[in-house]
Amino acid sequence: MKLTYTGAHLKVYNMVSRSNQIINSSHFYDDLKSFLDQHYNENVVAEFLKRLKDSDFEIKVSSNWKPFSKRFIYIDKNGIGVNSARLHRPSKFYIGLFLEKAFLIFDQRYDISNKTLMITDLEEKEDVLQGIGYLAATAGDR
Repeated sequence: MKLTYTGAHLKVYNMVSRSNQIINSSHFYDDLKSFLDQHYNENVVAEFLKRLKDSDFEIKVSSNWKPFSKRFIYIDKNGIGVNSARLHRPSKFYIGLFLEKAFLIFDQRYDISNKTLMITDLEEKEDVLQGIGYLAATAGDR
């Protein structure tokens, strides 16, 4: 999985770059494996991580200036949209949200939560994806 950004907003560019570094980080995979091992058996976790590593899925990130909108990072028809008018917090906060949305799109594409992790409850699915986003944000500290 890889995020791509072709716009000119420097903060968005840096967040996408850092998100890609985290996705490719061995520390992130170790943390993700530990997180998933608490809830799923070893075969399921190995399958999930294998699909993630082997995937060449590209998620497009676009930025726009919408000062009257309350949304700041959201999923749109092209990938992930960023309202650059709302980026007032430190980048670390947004990177976690970026990766949470990226994993949600990845899950929608490959249906990993249903087929691999066997999650049927929507609330559990959200918890797992938010946990992955949190892990990604903390992996950025390394």
